[in-house]
Amino acid sequence: MAKRRPKGRGSRTAGKRSASERNLRARLEEAEQTLQAIRTGQVDAIVVGGPQGDRVFTLTGADHDYRVLMDEMSEGVATLGEGGRISYCNVRFAGMVGLPPERIVGTTIDRIVPGEAKDRVDALLRAGLLAVSKGEFDFQREDGTSITVQLAVSKVRMDGGVALCVIATDLTEEKRREKAVAAERAARDAALRASEERYRRIVETAVEGIWLVDPDERTNFANGALCEMLGYTPAELQGRSIFDFMEEESAAAARRFLARRRRYREVREFGLRAKSGRALWALLSMSPIENEQQGYGGAVVMVSDVSDRRKLQAQLLLADRMSSLGTLSAGVAHEINNPLAYVIGSLDLLAARLPELSPSLPQAESRFVQEHLKRAREGTARVRRIVRDLKSFSRADEETITPTDPRKSLDTAITLVWNEIRHRARLVKEYDGLPIVRANEARLGQVFINLLVNAAQAMPEGDIDHNTLRVIGLTDALGNAVVEIRDTGCGIPPENLDRIFEPFFTTKPVGEGTGLGLAICHGIISSLGGTISVQSELGKGTMFPVVLPVATVESSSARTLPGAVARPTLRGRVLIIDDEKELTDVTREGLSDLHDVRATQDARQALEWIAAGERFDLILCDMMMPLMTGMEFHTRLAALVPEQADRVVFMTGGAFTPRAREFLTRLPNLRLEKPFDLGHVLAMVSAHLESASKSGRVNVGAASLPS
Repeated sequence: MAKRRPKGRGSRTAGKRSASERNLRARLEEAEQTLQAIRTGQVDAIVVGGPQGDRVFTLTGADHDYRVLMDEMSEGVATLGEGGRISYCNVRFAGMVGLPPERIVGTTIDRIVPGEAKDRVDALLRAGLLAVSKGEFDFQREDGTSITVQLAVSKVRMDGGVALCVIATDLTEEKRREKAVAAERAARDAALRASEERYRRIVETAVEGIWLVDPDERTNFANGALCEMLGYTPAELQGRSIFDFMEEESAAAARRFLARRRRYREVREFGLRAKSGRALWALLSMSPIENEQQGYGGAVVMVSDVSDRRKLQAQLLLADRMSSLGTLSAGVAHEINNPLAYVIGSLDLLAARLPELSPSLPQAESRFVQEHLKRAREGTARVRRIVRDLKSFSRADEETITPTDPRKSLDTAITLVWNEIRHRARLVKEYDGLPIVRANEARLGQVFINLLVNAAQAMPEGDIDHNTLRVIGLTDALGNAVVEIRDTGCGIPPENLDRIFEPFFTTKPVGEGTGLGLAICHGIISSLGGTISVQSELGKGTMFPVVLPVATVESSSARTLPGAVARPTLRGRVLIIDDEKELTDVTREGLSDLHDVRATQDARQALEWIAAGERFDLILCDMMMPLMTGMEFHTRLAALVPEQADRVVFMTGGAFTPRAREFLTRLPNLRLEKPFDLGHVLAMVSAHLESASKSGRVNVGAASLPS
């Protein structure tokens, strides 16, 4: 603001006229300049000195345009003089403060700012003298409303010296928007965190493994299920290739699988290896991840542990194979039994006739015949034992638990695996004192077969002088039967002992073992109420003790056949029905000296004879025949002549269908197991005739034989 002040009148020297004129002229010139300044708007106000001090006169209209401009600004403007006194403020500044301009101009700024902000305002003003300074403040106006303003303070130079210019910007709406945006962002962030937490829980609690890999198939993330599956911590998996945890063959296949990058369209099974060394099988499916450039950014791999399913499949497959093997064994036994029966019968006939033939033979030839006849009979006896054991094995699907002689099961198992043992070790048997146990004979035999084979294979071939396989039977302090199978083989490493009964665990080379044998043994023995364990020392051998509960009552066969008897005293009528002609011929020849015998290979012809009135004291009928089975023959005979049906003895070779097995279980008729010897058949016929004679049921055609 430009200020001009007229000079005061002083005393003049009356005598000096020229000086007065010069003084007057100077004052007039000054007045002229002042008027010119007023006209051109260079002066806002005039300060006039007087006895009461200086007075300020504002020139109306001189600053009209300037003030209009200032009042139209969106920011508030104020100027501060010495001591922070406000010399000017525009309408916007007054509106922000909430006071009329006349109450603001002339007062100090600390009168209009909140008390708690005075120190900050003073600091801001001091800083404004050095450089432009800014600060935010909250004003509480007289009407109760509040406002947030930014004060920008800067130094300005004026004619009268230095002043401060304060520019106030209303931030209230901006702060409100910021708060709204912040609240919205906070709500969005909270929702995002909740969503992330929800999906994290889903991922972490998923039963399937989730494997996040980068473009190089290195692990970026693994959920809890995958870590538990593999036995690693997330930190141990981080950064490692997915292929590090796969079997070599599976890793090569998995590389090709992941390279196809198909989205969940393909599921493949791969072999994985856990930290413990345990092998497991898993189904893998993958979904590729696109990066920002729409390229391949890795994949999400879903992992499902199917080891238990594979174990079950393998067990079912093994069970099916065992069932098939059992069926095959039964069929083989049946096919061997029929020819073996008539071979044994022929040898029996030859042995019976040899005393009559010997006198006509030279002594040397007679001894030759006797010696070779003895060898032949010993050979057939051995074949019969093998067939009997095959038949026992073929009944492995029968789950009946009965009192069982474990010695018989051991004998059967040793016979079947003898070829595996004989080239490797000396066999020592010490189990004569074993008590009867409750078990399934075939299942128990399966356990012993597996243990014996394992024991034999633990010892090298061709060194039987140093290898021993010992089978010991005893009774423990609790009265249980204990079977110990000991070998002097290589032993089992200590780290494998705890896993020896796990399914699929095997120390044998690939292709030589399924790892199911001992697991199945453990399951069978446990189902019988017993226990099986292992003791082993490297380089010295292994021992498997099998403990079984003893049967409370020993069983006896419900339909045992009589043993050998002396020469029969009654002659009876016997009918033989079997589709094997050689068997019927030999059996007829063996019985015909003592009984009246008729034989046929067709059960239908036998029915015709009986329907025509023929009656028999005993009917030997084969169970399985092509034209008419023994079951059908018995059913028709029972309808035709019931009392003749009661005299049927079924000859069985071991090939039973479920229907045949149920049929024989239901009927009280005797069975004659093939292969049989003629002495056994003669004893049975004689015992039957004696029993029938006492009860008055013997046929009228039967007669006493000469003594």
